Amino acid sequence: MPKAQEPADPDGPGLPPATEPVWVAAERIAQSLRPRMAAIWMEVLTHYTDGDRAMAGRVYDVLSGSHMLGELWRDERVDEVHIQGTEVTVCGRHGVYQVPGFPNLATARRAIETIKASRERTGAVVSRIGGSVVVSRRSGTGLDATALLAGGILTEEQLAQVRRTLEGMGAVTVTGPAARIVVRALASLIPVGSRVYLGAYATLPTGCVTAANAMEADYVVGVRPGAVAEGMAAAGQVGALIANPETRIPTALGFAVSGPSAAPGRLTPLT
Repeated sequence: MPKAQEPADPDGPGLPPATEPVWVAAERIAQSLRPRMAAIWMEVLTHYTDGDRAMAGRVYDVLSGSHMLGELWRDERVDEVHIQGTEVTVCGRHGVYQVPGFPNLATARRAIETIKASRERTGAVVSRIGGSVVVSRRSGTGLDATALLAGGILTEEQLAQVRRTLEGMGAVTVTGPAARIVVRALASLIPVGSRVYLGAYATLPTGCVTAANAMEADYVVGVRPGAVAEGMAAAGQVGALIANPETRIPTALGFAVSGPSAAPGRLTPLT
């Protein structure tokens, strides 16, 4: 005989109350507004800055925590931003130049953390190189290897040599004032799917993954990435594209480039 159902304990836990309709409505409105929040904020802040939209954007960046990194990131000519303490250096289509920095360390740290938290939405890559924090785009806005060829900076044979060397996990070095620009462009030849350790002034090649350190990398790219990374490249443990190396390392290919960083000249093979 089935057991009789016991009456519910009036003092015991019951069913949770249903969500109030007002909160359901509030959530629906919030979802519809979320994509427009930045524009809504800008409309409000422009009122408080007497129609100055540039200042309204800066106020928004301060409120969001990104501070000057927000404004720099919106400038599509900027490939990456280097922060060392409160000092800020910008790299992009117009070369490398320093801009007025953060007012204090706390503001700089908050801006870096804000950019890190938004990297899934913005596509920013945040890495630490020595004493600097580098915020870079997943794909740079500057030259690529084909642009070097079109500009007469290297020949078809040199381009083919670099491609073969990188596909074979060899090391390529470039020296000279414009070496950074050339190395960043040649990085587009690194095979898709590679794990890349980024040295200073390097941009992650399209389709590649950032490695936390040289020990986890397939390739090392950048300016003077350090004795450990350069030693691994010399030993054939990683492929490499290194500008102005700080150690004397044997490489499969070595070039010198003439011209300043804003206007690279021709590549000359080093024997």
